[in-house]
Amino acid sequence: MLIEFKDLEAREPRTMERVSQTIHHLLRHQFIHTDDRGSASLLEIVRRPTTGALLGSFFDTAGYKLVLRESEGWAGILPDTERMAPPRMRIEETLVLLVLARLWQEGVQDGEVGEYSNVLTTLNDAYDAYQGLASRSRRAALRIEAFRDIVHELARRAVVRLHGYDEEFQDQELTIRPIVTLLAGEDFLATIEIFLQEHEVPAEEEEEGPEAATDGGAP
Repeated sequence: MLIEFKDLEAREPRTMERVSQTIHHLLRHQFIHTDDRGSASLLEIVRRPTTGALLGSFFDTAGYKLVLRESEGWAGILPDTERMAPPRMRIEETLVLLVLARLWQEGVQDGEVGEYSNVLTTLNDAYDAYQGLASRSRRAALRIEAFRDIVHELARRAVVRLHGYDEEFQDQELTIRPIVTLLAGEDFLATIEIFLQEHEVPAEEEEEGPEAATDGGAP
């Protein structure tokens, strides 16, 4: 493997430099999307048969699969689950990811799909959907700031794109990319139901209302 990199550097030093940049980007961000600034040259390296095969072999030694989805405009690395366990996420991060995956699927079902199979919504609408699920759980809902932080992290990884803040509407457009369903898993809807069953608020607590949670706390 190392000799192949050395050979490429000797023949095409500028190409080798771009290969290194692509590896660095994927290790740091996991995905590359064609709509993001600076992605064109990185995606071109993944597309080329020679450099793409070299990248695939490199990540294979680390237990990852290099994936290229031309129709969806992205490339990325995913853990080879037959050889290594996927990284664990906090429950809050998982639930936000599942909510975004559901919103993407609903957009597809409603025919509201844009270029590269993206679905456009807003941060506030996504947060409302999250609150709707969190309200059925024992876990306290994230505040909008914490929710936005998780979305920002997904945007850093190119899973979604969070657009500029609109002062008039006090909201931000949010582009959900199909990558989100890959991370959430094919059975993400079932995963949501399992989560809610494990963390669901008992019916008697819902009927008693919020006062019931504070009665026992008075000195």
